[in-house]
Amino acid sequence: MKLINFQLLTITDIVLFAIFFVVLITQLYYLLGRYLKLALHKKDISTTVSYPVTILLPLRNEEERIRELMNRFTSFTYDDYQVIVINEFSEDNTLEVLNVLAESNSRIKVTSLSQDTRFLEKQAINLGLKAARGSWIVQLTPLANTISPEWLSGLVALIEKNTDAVIAYTNVERAKGMHNLLFRLEHFNQFMISGSSILAGKPFVFSENNVLFKKSMYFDTQGFRMKLNLHFANMELVFNENFKDGKIKITTNPDLSVHEKVKIDPGDHTKLLKKSVQIRQSLSWSVKSGLFIDDLTRILVTGLAATLIILHPEYWITIGSMLCLYYILLLIIVKKLLNRLKEGKIFVSSFIYILIKPIIHWWFFWSTHLIHHRNKWN
Repeated sequence: MKLINFQLLTITDIVLFAIFFVVLITQLYYLLGRYLKLALHKKDISTTVSYPVTILLPLRNEEERIRELMNRFTSFTYDDYQVIVINEFSEDNTLEVLNVLAESNSRIKVTSLSQDTRFLEKQAINLGLKAARGSWIVQLTPLANTISPEWLSGLVALIEKNTDAVIAYTNVERAKGMHNLLFRLEHFNQFMISGSSILAGKPFVFSENNVLFKKSMYFDTQGFRMKLNLHFANMELVFNENFKDGKIKITTNPDLSVHEKVKIDPGDHTKLLKKSVQIRQSLSWSVKSGLFIDDLTRILVTGLAATLIILHPEYWITIGSMLCLYYILLLIIVKKLLNRLKEGKIFVSSFIYILIKPIIHWWFFWSTHLIHHRNKWN
């Protein structure tokens, strides 16, 4: 390895090397100071206190599966909970079957939207929250398939005196096809970003599902008021506006994760990315700036290293070694977090996706921005 002789470099070269070192150090801070903490995070302190919990389950046209779903969601080992099913104007016999099931199972409560309206998802959530008797709420979808019987008791056990929310991992089950892979990669990447930010004292989430939260968080802040026209995100907007440092807990316990069985269509990954852009735009400036610096330096570290190797091939081993160190650290962190979550078969693809994700995010951000301004002037 050849040491860099700065006396032989031009001012431009010195500036490039200085920028590269600053960028590399910044990325090492994010890797070791944030992402590694999440990968090593196992502080699940269990309590024995019981709280009344309501599971919100919005659904539509599930007549064929509704009995199976209700059996799954009423079989958790935790005692003090109810399931509120919000029927979103089903066109089959879902509501009739639900009413029959509710008569024979006291855990089930049914409420319904009488017509298909704008902001259907937000109205369904609002209706379910008003009907909930529990002081703690967690939302699921009818697609939730892989879920442990101890899931709810495990989440509740993490509640402490000053806890406002407990956040666990959500993704989709593995299936064939590139669309499924991209969807899984994006969900994992989102959890990695938001989870590390929570541990760094800047809490926010990308997903509203599998988040156990205080019901008062919604009603004390007027819920979806001023948020109805934001189409892709729902409870995430309420959470991120009200989450406070020290009151939000994150768990990487695989027994508390939820995997959904769903066929991913070509446009689903795009919708997930648009939702991510919308959520990031709604965050505070301090959080947004931190995410931007992470994204920018992640792209620059490889680009600057390649540029310097081209300009000064005599130092390729030195520069390449620094870049390899960065890649190895990132690989170790990704592998440890995937193992912790028991999320398989996406190790290499996750590593590549994380490196190029800033470019994908910026492309969607600017395309959305341009479309918004074009529509504004037309």
